[in-house]
Amino acid sequence: MQAGADEDKVREIPTWRESRRFSEAERVAFEYAEAMTITGQRVSDDLFARLRGCFDEGQIVELTAAVALENFRSKFNVPLGIEAQGFCIIK
Repeated sequence: MQAGADEDKVREIPTWRESRRFSEAERVAFEYAEAMTITGQRVSDDLFARLRGCFDEGQIVELTAAVALENFRSKFNVPLGIEAQGFCIIK
């Protein structure tokens, strides 16, 4: 939240498809993140084309890296029982 994120908007992330708070670029980014994350799902050519319509190549690489890192953390930390370290406390 310190970076300026709207708390109400952050709370609506789980319902981003129904929410009116998110821009087209944010919606495409969420859809891309889901396609990357859900086992057995692929990023379609249509989705990638929409992604390219919202972001440049560098931004797509950054977004892909960020999603991949969070996926890595979830696959690595959970089985080892690694809990949050308190670096980001959301009230």
